[in-house]
Amino acid sequence: MSRIHVLSSELADQIAAGEVVERPASVVKELVENSLDAGARRIEVEVWDGGLARLVVSDDGSGMTPEEAHLSLKRHATSKLHKAEDLFCLTTMGFRGEALPSIAAVSQLTLRTRTAADQAAYQIEVRAGSVVESRAAAGPVGTHIEVRNLLSNVPARLKFIKSPATESSHIVEVITRLALSYSDVHFTLRSNDRLVLDWPPHSSGLERAEIALAKNAHKPAKLHLTVREEPTVHVEAYLGSPAEATTTSRAVYPIVNRRFVRDRGLLHAICMGYGALLERGRYPLAVVKIDVDQERIDVNVHPQKLEVRFSHPQEIFAAVRHAIADAVAETPWLAEAAGAPLQSYSREPTPPLIAAQPRPTSEFVTKPSESFRLLSPPPVLPGLGLPERKKEMWVRGDSLPPLRSAEASHAPAIPNAAPANFFASLHYIGQLHKTYLLCEAAGEMVLVDQHAAHERVAFERLRTGHEGRSVRSQRLLLPAEFELDDRSREAATQHRELLDRLGFDLEIGEQLAVRAVPDLLGRTTPAEIVPELLRQLDEDGSTVSLSERTDHLLATVACHSAVRAGQTLSADEVHALFTSLDAIDYRAHCPHGRPVLLRVSLGEIERRFGRV
Repeated sequence: MSRIHVLSSELADQIAAGEVVERPASVVKELVENSLDAGARRIEVEVWDGGLARLVVSDDGSGMTPEEAHLSLKRHATSKLHKAEDLFCLTTMGFRGEALPSIAAVSQLTLRTRTAADQAAYQIEVRAGSVVESRAAAGPVGTHIEVRNLLSNVPARLKFIKSPATESSHIVEVITRLALSYSDVHFTLRSNDRLVLDWPPHSSGLERAEIALAKNAHKPAKLHLTVREEPTVHVEAYLGSPAEATTTSRAVYPIVNRRFVRDRGLLHAICMGYGALLERGRYPLAVVKIDVDQERIDVNVHPQKLEVRFSHPQEIFAAVRHAIADAVAETPWLAEAAGAPLQSYSREPTPPLIAAQPRPTSEFVTKPSESFRLLSPPPVLPGLGLPERKKEMWVRGDSLPPLRSAEASHAPAIPNAAPANFFASLHYIGQLHKTYLLCEAAGEMVLVDQHAAHERVAFERLRTGHEGRSVRSQRLLLPAEFELDDRSREAATQHRELLDRLGFDLEIGEQLAVRAVPDLLGRTTPAEIVPELLRQLDEDGSTVSLSERTDHLLATVACHSAVRAGQTLSADEVHALFTSLDAIDYRAHCPHGRPVLLRVSLGEIERRFGRV
């Protein structure tokens, strides 16, 4: 008997469905894209139990004749392609001809459709890929598709499906992506008979983006519009302030020819456009629409059409980067970043005018005596007290990123090897720009980034406390309550024990109530950090180990608890920080990858001044 045989049509359909139907949100995406291709001006989506029990997509598009309806349920049947060359000049969202038959192969599907020329609608019912009934029916012009018991005939696939709340949140994300591309279409979404989204046609893409992205910022989003026109590419971007940046890329929407795509190059170009205003490891609130000739991209490289291939990617990336950089230069964000004490963004230094005379005391340097006068009595920075255990317990660096090269700091640096008590031996001079601690050592100048250094100390203390189950909590006088989206609520429920070990006391009900936070956080409010931690947990998902997930959370808590750029420190606080740094492996970077200190030799300084 031959070892090679032809698969049955049922098994072949289920394999095809595995490429298209990843989860209920995949079904919603395919059906809504078909509605958009049919010219719909209003699309209504309804789901129950995250879309597994039932989901419905209705539109007012062109509809289909009975003959077309039957053909649409056959594999590789499409109205959007006629020859191979059409793949490189596509103007539609769908084109593979696999969506409906793949969905029908793993569900109970009902299709009702009607064209403007027909007197009545036509309805087809399909069970596990086989048509069981077709007949005339009552219905308006357009198409109505109902999917029940998704994946019920392939139970092995169900174990990869998450909770209804998580699946519903993925559907919200799918609708959001499509709505950003089609601002002139009315979208509604109901989940378990509850209205979740209702976005009528908007007058502009900017207006739609501000409404759609408000769910990410938990407040109305204020975005800045920028447009860049080049011979081969058109870029239109709606950009949020760097102050609204998050630790995940969930609020970045690259859209190529009205199609949301995942592309690391585009994501990197968007972040590069913000320059030094965007701290490393953070992502902006941004919708970036890119229009290029269809002949210059290939969208047929992913079964769900979530990736594209550019024929000249560097041209696209450069146009995006320049468009955003131009917008950043025109916005008030630079002034905001310089004046906001709670932000740690920095800019490249601007060379002074040659005619400018040096002042006896620079406005950017705060002497120790001035620090005492500004903060009297000096407050105690959280996390600078040494733990009641041996210093050896603090020397940890096994899971931290490697050192970056000296060129990343834009100045020559001496290797970081140093004797014990190196920081205690420094002669502290003052603060530079209320961000860097200027010190003198034997034969060199040392600059310490106060935020990175304090963040490193706080991280080590938190990790030591977490390992010993001794992270101290601070009870809140009144619980902090706020709303969460479904995905963040799922993350809070799933990782409640981990958050508890980090010092958070959460009560999950109609709202999320925070009753206690880690003692190190100081003035940081729960509303500033808890949603960010939950977004991180959701973003990490099951792709990272428990230890990595824990370190990510500890790094975020440490960042929020650390002194910020722009904050004045007293000499006592600086010396306490240096004492704490001597107790840890300071040679590593801060938990987010930025260097703690910069060392410049006296010889290098003299060479720059022409003395040698």
